[in-house]
Amino acid sequence: MNARNHLPNVARHSLEALLIEGRVPLDAALQLAQAVIRALEAEHATNQPVGPFDAGSVTVDVLGQVVVKPAADPEGAAPELAAGSVPDLLSDVYSLGAVFYRLFAGVSHVEATKRAGGHLPPPSRFNPTIDDTLDALVLTLLDSDPMERPYRLSAISAQLAAICSEMGLEANTEAISSWVATHRPAAASALAEPVTIPLVVTVPPAIEAPVAPAPVVAHASIPAVAAPPVVVAVAPAPVVTRPSVPTVAAPRPSPARQAAPRIQWVLEADEEEAHDESSDAAWEGPVRFDLWAAASAGVVALGVVIIALL
Repeated sequence: MNARNHLPNVARHSLEALLIEGRVPLDAALQLAQAVIRALEAEHATNQPVGPFDAGSVTVDVLGQVVVKPAADPEGAAPELAAGSVPDLLSDVYSLGAVFYRLFAGVSHVEATKRAGGHLPPPSRFNPTIDDTLDALVLTLLDSDPMERPYRLSAISAQLAAICSEMGLEANTEAISSWVATHRPAAASALAEPVTIPLVVTVPPAIEAPVAPAPVVAHASIPAVAAPPVVVAVAPAPVVTRPSVPTVAAPRPSPARQAAPRIQWVLEADEEEAHDESSDAAWEGPVRFDLWAAASAGVVALGVVIIALL
């Protein structure tokens, strides 16, 4: 495979997308067919099949370079693969015939079979510029029997070279480049090689939106209300009436015994003052003392009784 296929700035387009834009002229189609064989030969150099492919998985650039890759759900899968066979070089030859049919007839071999009522017509039915030799070559590649297909790509390339020689075409890629440049689809559908481009993103500074102040909600003043005093009713203590107990006056010592010293002292004083009294008058003092003491005791007892009664 040519190194120019890996140029990062060269866009490649699928053959299917190019054919949608318009039919390929026969000279460009023959040269495209030769380029597809060369790309397939490069893949088969390791004796490994590409796998089922179709016009959608074949890409071409404006330099005329072709790349063949397997397709996820190809229309060009060989019939034996549907029966469970493993892809090989002959199944790749069937896929090559499917690409050739799409390239020369302008429609896929599947669509052509539906239009023809179940059998595959020659490409010349859709493109009158194709001769019988090219019809036979394409139909041989699409043979349902793998053993009937040509197993050498060089033999296929030689047949194409003979057809080009009869038409006076030279083996070059100028016609391919001119046709691709004219019919390449929009840039959105181009299958460009991935190019690593440093991405510089300038992020503008964040602009803070002014925030409106929160509205002030005025609350009506509520006058303070004094709590009413709590009055706790206290039940009066029960009045317990106790029976009156008569007060008994404690016995007092005899007044005569308490007053005796004082009276005795008076008597002695009197005796000292009246040395001239007679001995008969000395006995009268005690008698007067006893009378006075008895009267005093009676008065005291009467006062105690009165207080007790009150």
